[in-house]
Amino acid sequence: MLGRDCVLEAFRTYGVEYLFGNPGTTELPLMDGLVNYPDIEYILALHEDVAVGMAAGYAQASGKAGVVNLHITPGLAHGLGNLYDAWRAHVPLVLTAGQHDSRLALQEPALVGDLVSLAKPFTKWAYEIRHPDEIGMAVQRAFKVALTPPMGPVFLSLPSDVMMAETSRGPMPLTVIEVSGSPGEAAVGEAARTLVEAAHPVLIVGDGVAQAGAVGEMVQLAEVIGCEVYSEHQGAALSFPYTHPQFFGRGLPNGPYLQRILADADVVMFVGVTSQAPLLYFADPVIPPHTRVIHVDCNAWEIGKNNHVDVALLGDIRKIAAQLAEAVKNAGAAEFFQRRERRLAEIADRQKARADKLREEREAGRTQKPLSPAHIMAELNELWDDHTFLVDESVTTGRYVHGYLKIDRVDSVIALKGGGLGYGMPAALGAQLARPDERVVAVIGDGSALYVIQALWNASKYNLPVVYLIVNNTSYMILKGGLRRLNGPARAAGVYPGMDLVGPEIDFVTCANAFGVEAVRVENPEDVRPALEQALAKRRPYLIDFVIDKEVKEFLQ
Repeated sequence: MLGRDCVLEAFRTYGVEYLFGNPGTTELPLMDGLVNYPDIEYILALHEDVAVGMAAGYAQASGKAGVVNLHITPGLAHGLGNLYDAWRAHVPLVLTAGQHDSRLALQEPALVGDLVSLAKPFTKWAYEIRHPDEIGMAVQRAFKVALTPPMGPVFLSLPSDVMMAETSRGPMPLTVIEVSGSPGEAAVGEAARTLVEAAHPVLIVGDGVAQAGAVGEMVQLAEVIGCEVYSEHQGAALSFPYTHPQFFGRGLPNGPYLQRILADADVVMFVGVTSQAPLLYFADPVIPPHTRVIHVDCNAWEIGKNNHVDVALLGDIRKIAAQLAEAVKNAGAAEFFQRRERRLAEIADRQKARADKLREEREAGRTQKPLSPAHIMAELNELWDDHTFLVDESVTTGRYVHGYLKIDRVDSVIALKGGGLGYGMPAALGAQLARPDERVVAVIGDGSALYVIQALWNASKYNLPVVYLIVNNTSYMILKGGLRRLNGPARAAGVYPGMDLVGPEIDFVTCANAFGVEAVRVENPEDVRPALEQALAKRRPYLIDFVIDKEVKEFLQ
């Protein structure tokens, strides 16, 4: 068979349904071969970053590897933004790109470049196939590496002469590696004793919990301990039910916040957490020196990466959480259970105060114009059901998304983790492909949307009924807030250079219509609920442009 057929046969063997991409001359051998593989649907994107984002969203929502094919050096470069975000979120992607005929590369033709070096910083493994007999092994290795925890993107460069050369070697069976190990009884026992003896334990959960399928076990462990729970800031998935009475929400990526929630903790346990670092440098230690630290992960690199760890538990997060819950139960004496009940009572009081504050904020926002994000998200929450899937790139309105949406269904959230804008719109499309019986709702900042506005064409072309909610403050608000915090001349003058998306203001309704997507602009609070009801009732893509409050608040603390 030809090399290109070996690649495609491997894709078929490994259950690939969709190939996301934007083709060029160096991809023509693969595109020609696709004609004989009608079971692999090519999803055309108008920009490579959209293709990568769609593949990533598909991978996160399906649990399978997302497969992408880009156009040589410029195409791969265009896709690096969302490749970075996928890498930070440990998304299993098999990224490929065509390469010039290897006999031509020395002549430095247009488009040629070192693709492996370009992709390598944001992949687990990157390789250029040099002979057609390598194809079966290389493609199998790519899928194996991408899907082995900690998962992540891989890259293969496909020279056109290798794709058109004959090989007698077909695809290899896929090797599947599961993380099944667990630490010894002594380590689990020490962690349990530490938790039992704690006066004020704090649990911080991360994406590793969701990826391990361990949310249920983590809930059980938290309930046994009787502690407050937070999820890591910029988490990519739901690692703990938003509705749980011990859950205090998603962390913020700043040092003072992290320091504040851990100030009274005598024990903190990190589980599956990858983003402990604040977004900006913070000189003081976030974890108090007297605090004992337990860290659970399947990836040794994450344990003790940025802080001391007293008890390290490496292995299958799901298994470890179950072991710990049982060990804490067995180790707890009467004094432990009394402390636990006191903690749960204090947590209930704090949650009531938190709920009262949210209620007051919502009531104040019912008549606010420009719109209050609290009002929008509270209305959306009342329409949410178990067949709705959230994609979140709301940026500065994120606290409203996570404060008002009462989501507890495991595996129903994708959020931006890497921080590179332009992930959410295409990721929502990939999620919708993976979950055709669910309704994907994507909450996207206006600045974020404009990086990949071409994604609306894909929504229309493939009739993917994503509901896009644009929270539009006509600015890069997070930067304004950060600039304001510097307390310099920009704040004094009320001038924020390069941060206003006006003159002209972007007309998202016209943009959506141009790509074949129905859309409406909402400015009045009484129109929020009807617009949401209308969007969710349709079985086609829809965009709502919500004109929200433009007040500059301090961010990036």
